[in-house]
Amino acid sequence: MNEPRPWFDPDSGLLVVADYIAEMPSFQRVMADAVVTDEELVEQSDRLLNLLHRLEDVLPPGAKAIATEALCELAVMQALYLRRLEEG
Repeated sequence: MNEPRPWFDPDSGLLVVADYIAEMPSFQRVMADAVVTDEELVEQSDRLLNLLHRLEDVLPPGAKAIATEALCELAVMQALYLRRLEEG
């Protein structure tokens, strides 16, 4: 994924990054057998950490502050979503 792609649908304003997931080779590889193993989770975690380190190295301070806040809010959303699923 080298070409920058829009994060939002220009017509609806909705976030479309989730639509890109199915195109990601890492997702396709893991989901090929419909089983997510511990090893695959570790590999994905390593891949993500590597990208975050690269991103941190190239972002100017203002963009880094916004990216940090966005990543934290994304983590909050994931935690809330998981909590909601647990509640049934």
